[in-house]
Amino acid sequence: MFKGSVIISIGLFICLLICILGPLPTGSYEQAIAQKALETAGNNDVVKELASEKVGIDASELLKHINATVKDSKRYINAMKTASDEDILVMQLQFFSLQQRMINDVHKLTDAMLDQEKKGKQPELRREVEAALTRITPRLWININHLRGEVDAVRARRIKAKVEERLAIENEVLKLTARLDKMYEMSLSHIEKMDQAGMDTGKAMATLTRLLAERADELYGRIALAIDRFDDLEMRRKEIPDDADVARLLIAAAKSLDTNTASMEASIGLMKALKLDTNPYRAQLVQATKDISSGLFDTGVALSIAGHAMKRVTSWIFDKGPTVFLKLLLFFGIIFLFSFAKRMMRAGLERAIDASNLNLSRLARRMIISAASNLVFIFGVLIALSQLGIRLGPLLAGLGVAGFIVGFALQDTLSNFASGIMILLYRPYDVGDLIDVSGVFGKVDKMNLVSTSILTLDNQMIVIPNNKIWGDVIKNITAQDIRRVDMVFGIAYSDDVSKAETILNDILKSHDKILDDPEPMVRLHTLGESSVDFVVRPWVKFDDYWDVYWHVTKAVKLRFDEDGISIPFPQRDVHVYNNSIATTGAGIA
Repeated sequence: MFKGSVIISIGLFICLLICILGPLPTGSYEQAIAQKALETAGNNDVVKELASEKVGIDASELLKHINATVKDSKRYINAMKTASDEDILVMQLQFFSLQQRMINDVHKLTDAMLDQEKKGKQPELRREVEAALTRITPRLWININHLRGEVDAVRARRIKAKVEERLAIENEVLKLTARLDKMYEMSLSHIEKMDQAGMDTGKAMATLTRLLAERADELYGRIALAIDRFDDLEMRRKEIPDDADVARLLIAAAKSLDTNTASMEASIGLMKALKLDTNPYRAQLVQATKDISSGLFDTGVALSIAGHAMKRVTSWIFDKGPTVFLKLLLFFGIIFLFSFAKRMMRAGLERAIDASNLNLSRLARRMIISAASNLVFIFGVLIALSQLGIRLGPLLAGLGVAGFIVGFALQDTLSNFASGIMILLYRPYDVGDLIDVSGVFGKVDKMNLVSTSILTLDNQMIVIPNNKIWGDVIKNITAQDIRRVDMVFGIAYSDDVSKAETILNDILKSHDKILDDPEPMVRLHTLGESSVDFVVRPWVKFDDYWDVYWHVTKAVKLRFDEDGISIPFPQRDVHVYNNSIATTGAGIA
């Protein structure tokens, strides 16, 4: 059966070679081809060879070359009788090449005739050329129809074929379609050559125009079908990602779409050469290939695409608009409901934390309230998305993968986040505390899980990453309610130590902001180079620290001056020994 099909294709080519011998016999197409092939096995050459002195060297050589092609075809016919299936496939390609060569040789012969006729009339050569051109033309239509039938037959096998066979069938369709497109190109080239030879091409042009229109309409429908099939398979793959059959069918569908779009491009090119309307076909081609650069600059194509898009939008609105509107209404309703629930959750947690005895930092309080309320809202968003038909499983899996990638890229930020969690748990400081961290001294203005903002005493805002704070020494000045004020006062060695100590104790006891418990301390501390130093250490509330420091310092100075106790400054005795003068005086004496 396979060999019989191939022999029919070979017979088509033989018809081209013997077309100038006369019309085909009546009967079925295949029977006519086979019968003519047998009848012409021993016939003379299909064209009459003419001497180069009459028609020129080029024309004479081309006539011989055409006859040589006929001999090659006869040799292939004999070889086909005993060839294997694989050899037949090779010969089939070679026959197609011979077919092209035959038509090219006839066209070159036409050009050679036109060159010769510039020198003078060539009636004998023209008779051979016109006969060949005339008889080749109907055989081109026969070949086109036959190839279309072969393509349809292969496509018919696709319906009942197994999944694993679909791609091989699409490849076979691709090869046959490429030959069919080539045949259309050869037909146009043939008609143009006839026109150059001055022959009447009205009927041939009308036939080709009709065939191209039929071809474009057919491809228009096939591309639309291929797009729908491809979209359906894409949807099935999203629903069942691991289905191997769907993946194979998707590859075959993509191959089919590529084959049809490539053929449509070839048909559009031929139709443009014939000045036919191609706007609807080019619009569909733009839609299929997603290549707007090739078509949208044409006003007709743009309008056709816009009209098609408007039609689809209108159809979608009437078919699915109400359902989508209800889903969107439900989506936004759920979002609104859960945003209200989020606010209620936030307010309830704030009241619950305020009413509880939990000693939470401001950061912990804010984090608990924010996390709980945001979780409620996120849960609502997921429910709302599910109402739109979005599958939450793949979405959550994708978010997990994205989170891993983002986490890997933001390692430093995650380190700050972890340090913020440790600060949240251990609470070394809180908002409003005066701290000394990472070389920065100031009041904590803001805190979050990534950084801490410190307002220095000279009103500068400094933001420090939490990992730098947690990895260093943290000094919290305001962690306790009371502080000790450390001061040192010196008196002269000649002053009365007991009197000075009494004065210092009186000043501390008389100050209303100095606490009695713990008891303030006044002690003689060091005997310095220039002074006798007392340490004065009263205890005060945190807010009174600097008031007490400044007030006590001033009071000590005033009382020491009043009672005649000096506060010495560093002094040094310098002794000068003038030995040179003493020595000089002794010499004079």
